[in-house]
Amino acid sequence: MKGWSGSAGILPLGLRGLLAGLLALCAAACGGDGKEEEPPYVRIVSEGFVFDENDPEANRVELISNTQWRVTATPADAAVVFEPASGAGDGSFRIADMPQGKAIRVNVQPLSNASWGESIVVTRAPKDPDAPGPAPGPAPDPGPAPGPEPDPVGGYRFPELPSNWAEPTGSKATIKGDYAFFTHWSQSVKSKKRVRNYSYCYDTRRHNPVWVAYPLHPVYREGGTGRTDPDPWAPDPALDEKYQSKIYKGANEGGGSYEGFQFWGTALLESMGKKGYWSKGHLCMSSERGGKDAPINIQTFYPTNIAPQSSNKASDFATVWSYVESLFSGTNNYKNTDFTADDGSQNINIVSDTLFLVAGCYYAHDNWIDYDASNYNKTPPTSDLSKKCIMPTHQFKIALRTKKGNTGKKISECSADELQAIAFWIEAFPTLSGTSATAELKKIVKPVSFVEQQLGFEFFPDVPASVKESFNAADWGF
Repeated sequence: MKGWSGSAGILPLGLRGLLAGLLALCAAACGGDGKEEEPPYVRIVSEGFVFDENDPEANRVELISNTQWRVTATPADAAVVFEPASGAGDGSFRIADMPQGKAIRVNVQPLSNASWGESIVVTRAPKDPDAPGPAPGPAPDPGPAPGPEPDPVGGYRFPELPSNWAEPTGSKATIKGDYAFFTHWSQSVKSKKRVRNYSYCYDTRRHNPVWVAYPLHPVYREGGTGRTDPDPWAPDPALDEKYQSKIYKGANEGGGSYEGFQFWGTALLESMGKKGYWSKGHLCMSSERGGKDAPINIQTFYPTNIAPQSSNKASDFATVWSYVESLFSGTNNYKNTDFTADDGSQNINIVSDTLFLVAGCYYAHDNWIDYDASNYNKTPPTSDLSKKCIMPTHQFKIALRTKKGNTGKKISECSADELQAIAFWIEAFPTLSGTSATAELKKIVKPVSFVEQQLGFEFFPDVPASVKESFNAADWGF
């Protein structure tokens, strides 16, 4: 592997330390009085290189840093595996896998400033068509259906994509009117399968999501429910930051979990006589894409996957929403529910045929206004970076699966009798009735057709209307 800036080897540790010291001295000198805190930095020591099929250590990238950092790839949907995908201070990471016949840009960014960093280009030779294949052997047991298809073929439409979907053509979101559309791809944690993480429709005028659509299947459980620590909040690299709610910290915006301008303000809540704040609610749950420091988990922390949800002091939304999430995904608090679907091990709705989910926001009007780039622990809470955001009046979650769960069929191959769909419609400030979790769900359950009427477009557009016009709660385990 080539070294730093044309040198013949990896930069020696002593020279790396000297370079780090010079950077620190420079940072202090630029501050004027030498007393300012050293700004966070990451510097890539290695040059770009060609991926070595036979020597894993040749694919290692060295860096120096004084802060926490993470690694990403451009284009964002490239199937690249980094080990590790994040770290802190001086260190290195290895490119464990990447597409053949491709050139990708490897980016390293400080977590405190996700819009800045350094990068190198790594290429991999195409597959040799004359290379011998593996030795023949007995045919493997096909097992259950493999789950989400890796790529659309012949115009095939993923079942979870609503009818207003606009297909992106590259590594950036497609913008159509006030809506931005994109799909984030990633890799499963252990089997390294290329899988779609989630697709979204994001309202660039309201600066909040419309919907996030994603598949759920055991392959996504390979990382358990592990969550990246600290939370890797960052702008979605596929969409211009000016369109996104600024609910992440930038440079010099505080170091603690609740320091820095990374929330929505509380003026709207206060005008309603409510306490609390707007929490940052995952639409595709972090635990549904578990894997500490794994790209598949890190991608769930973009604003395009985050909805403003009232905290416990403002309403019971968090509890009601958690019941819906538990029904489909299970939680560590399964003993707090009375669902037969949620038994603390494998949720019955995560099936080998794949469960398809859409979660999103509904805006009955544009009168609910608050501001991003805020911090309710500071005075004033807003900042000069804040912009107007419209808050949702309702949120919803919709699901589709085969009844048997193990047919091995695509949704498009199933008859109406083989499918089941359901929806939940939740007001922004619900109040618990004090009864069971099942009773709470039955207050907000709807047919999918109800949500279609509210939003004005179709969900699961390739599914017969009859499937979306009714539901049976028992089929879903509640």
